[in-house]
Amino acid sequence: MKSRRILVSALAGTAVLGLALTSCGTASEPAESGPVTISIGDVPGADQPELRALVEDQVKAFEKENPDITIELSESKWDATGFQAMVAGGTMPTLLGVPFTEPATLMRNGQIADITDALDKIGFTDTLNPTVMQVVTDGDDRLYGVPLDVYSVGLAYNRALFEAAGLDPEQGPKTWDEVREYANKISDATGVAGYSTYSIEHVGGWMTTAGAYSFGATLSNEEGTEATLDEPGMVDYLDLVSDMRWEDKSMGSKFLYGFNDLIQDFAAGKVGMFLSVSQHFPAAVQQFGMNPDDYGFTAIPEQDGIQRTLLGGAVEVFNPRATQAEIEAGLRWIEFNNFRAYTDKDVAVETVKKNVAAGSLIGVPGLSPLDPAVRKEYDSWVSEYYNVPIDQFSGYRDVMDEQELVPEPTSQPQQVYGELDTVLQKVLNEPNQDIAALLTAAQDAVNTKLAR
Repeated sequence: MKSRRILVSALAGTAVLGLALTSCGTASEPAESGPVTISIGDVPGADQPELRALVEDQVKAFEKENPDITIELSESKWDATGFQAMVAGGTMPTLLGVPFTEPATLMRNGQIADITDALDKIGFTDTLNPTVMQVVTDGDDRLYGVPLDVYSVGLAYNRALFEAAGLDPEQGPKTWDEVREYANKISDATGVAGYSTYSIEHVGGWMTTAGAYSFGATLSNEEGTEATLDEPGMVDYLDLVSDMRWEDKSMGSKFLYGFNDLIQDFAAGKVGMFLSVSQHFPAAVQQFGMNPDDYGFTAIPEQDGIQRTLLGGAVEVFNPRATQAEIEAGLRWIEFNNFRAYTDKDVAVETVKKNVAAGSLIGVPGLSPLDPAVRKEYDSWVSEYYNVPIDQFSGYRDVMDEQELVPEPTSQPQQVYGELDTVLQKVLNEPNQDIAALLTAAQDAVNTKLAR
């Protein structure tokens, strides 16, 4: 999902750690097939000269180590409405980033390249996180992309408000029943919203989906060709929200929250808990001035003993017309540009030191596109330089690699999120809603568009 990628990547910066490769070929190995030229998308334009210069410097360094590979820069970016024309017209770069919502459809349509053989040859396959790789794996176990930005949804909570309500700030709620209980206590003790949620800009639908997943929903059929929004899990989550809003009155008085608005109010101590991703910690602290000691982050609450949450991020995919030599060259670029700083211990330490000196928040626990064992080795190299309160993420960190991860909906995800925004707004602003009927109408709207 394009907007989701922007939200996570732009705010995470260098805070997401744990990207490393241990069995890849080095970036200095020449292409075996002779000179090859590839193009990379998502390059900043002239209106972002500093960011563009960083990419250009990386390209120069890469080409120096790989004299048989030439890289051309492209400002092309993922656009759901224009992607088919880009592929059909032959203007798609060799590499392009797409949201996690898209590979299933692109694989079915033959619009991205099968990179399995090149991955095996370069040595990526065995070090990639097998759970995350499900997003780019087809029914025949063929692979179609390399995940880069990866996140899973958890629950952010304000530790200061927990203390004020007599709750243990070291222990976030483990179940949705506890969320409701804690929200009541926070609201009664402090007068602020014990629990809140995004509700506009499709961000409301995004986190509503995460909440529904934790109740067992899937929201689409197995093929991803039909939305199933009126599932019991979605109804149950929205019933809970409705109960907290109208029966408990523990959700405060503000019910139209966009992305920045909710993080800002959370940072200011006006919200006790909300569904979020760990990578938004830097925004709360650096952009909105939250005391790092007040920030807590735990796993998404369980329902019926099941730990289940939404998986999202961005995947680097390849032009379906790319040759094997071009795919291999592209994978070497990904290794160099995205992973190499986490491969070599000396380089890893040097990079982290520079980032800390530059003011970056380093060490925020987060899901990695690579194997958990690889991330743990990387952590052992650089953890002494981490400058975030890691223990305050323990409820999430301890289960992030074991919980069930469900990708974002693949059936018109933007439409799904927009429709769920509307449903959520009605639940929050009008009592006694027929939630099942609202969801059925939203589902029909999505499927009507799918049928066109």
